[in-house]
Amino acid sequence: MKTIFTLLLMTLVTACSHPLEIVGEGDISSSTGTNDCLLENQPCANYVAGDYNLTYLALPHAGWVFSGWEGCGAQFPTCAINVPGATVDQRWGQTMPPLRAVFVQDGSSPGMTISSSWSAVDETLTVEVSFASITPTTVQLYPKGLADGWVETDNSPPFSFSLDTSAFEPGDYEMLVLADDDTNAISEIELVTVNGCNGYSHLCSRRYDQVRYATTHNAMSNSTNGWLGPNQNWDVPAQLEAGVRALMLDTYRAGDLNTLSQEIQVPGVDPNTAYLCHVLCSIGNQLLVDGLSEIREFLEVNPGAVVTLILESYLNHALTADAFNAANLTPYAYQHAGGAWPTLGQMIDAGTRLVVLQDISVNPSYPWLMNVWDNAFETQFSASAPGDFSCTENRGSTANDLFIFNHFLTNVFGSPTLAEQVNFSPLLLNRINECEAFHATTANFVTVDFVDIGDTLSTIDALNEIGSF
Repeated sequence: MKTIFTLLLMTLVTACSHPLEIVGEGDISSSTGTNDCLLENQPCANYVAGDYNLTYLALPHAGWVFSGWEGCGAQFPTCAINVPGATVDQRWGQTMPPLRAVFVQDGSSPGMTISSSWSAVDETLTVEVSFASITPTTVQLYPKGLADGWVETDNSPPFSFSLDTSAFEPGDYEMLVLADDDTNAISEIELVTVNGCNGYSHLCSRRYDQVRYATTHNAMSNSTNGWLGPNQNWDVPAQLEAGVRALMLDTYRAGDLNTLSQEIQVPGVDPNTAYLCHVLCSIGNQLLVDGLSEIREFLEVNPGAVVTLILESYLNHALTADAFNAANLTPYAYQHAGGAWPTLGQMIDAGTRLVVLQDISVNPSYPWLMNVWDNAFETQFSASAPGDFSCTENRGSTANDLFIFNHFLTNVFGSPTLAEQVNFSPLLLNRINECEAFHATTANFVTVDFVDIGDTLSTIDALNEIGSF
């Protein structure tokens, strides 16, 4: 920034009110956010109390450009003012000449186009800026706005900025781009998203098998959708929004007899229709394609999410694949060819953010429908009291990469009362630590009933922050 003229400073120190005025059409933005001046409100009184230390930026309206400040010396395109509060207090009640932003019309309609792309692998955000009807000599990017003081500058086309996103928590950011050709200036505020990996930057470099995932047992069976004997309160979209990243789902063919051989699962429909059910489709069911569509919708609006489905399947591969295709979910499916698992960042950048494991043998025609017991092992899942829990393995080989940690109680059905007994730490945390030590590996899928009860989500977040086993 250029130094404020001595005359301006001498005038300012005799003031505690600094009016803002606008000529033409535009607005004045301030680094504090509280000293802004909109065209429809100007002239703005802009009373100053305490330290007067901020930067002003002129934001032209469409068809206008910013041509300069009156009352800020030679500064352009921003105006920076720094006067200590003690000086302002000494001159309380006085008014200095206004700071005036001058905008002029430009028939050529200069403008800029901003595009951004985020790499989970590199943890970088690339911002590219192109221009019409203006040839900037300087382009400045304020990644965290005027208030932060972080400025990136590019003085030659193509104008591009690469930002280290490890400095950002995942979320949305308003990034300011300011361009000038030494005579006129234009600016835009662009909303960009730093996605993170499953909500956290530190998980981007972690391999898939080194991360813990909140996992819902019989995720489709929920009280929100009116299932009888449900295992969850929230429906699947709510589970995903809350931070669940693995879903245990049971899939059935409508025309098959139920497990009690009493009647067909879903009468009156095409017998090859695929459904989500829990043992008996008469106590609750959902079309598989509809359930998968909910998951696809979540992935679409959460590009930093990696989700796993663990299917207890009573369908053939073709029926399962047909439902995935109809839900437009197949393009997200990851196929593991052996060896080391990719990092979450690699899966996100590749767009293959859905892992599908099922308990039937692999069909080479559908390699992304992977067998769960070729890749994972689990602890015992039949426990009616906390004392029944065990770290000993049940299905699958402990030589497999993935660990399903079952942590729920059942007495015919699960219940909120049973979940209240076990979903809280220190019991939950201590069991995870115990079984991870027992098997010397990370408990990837921490599987619970009624995930809305207790500490499952917060416990997994805390353990993931510490690292893998």
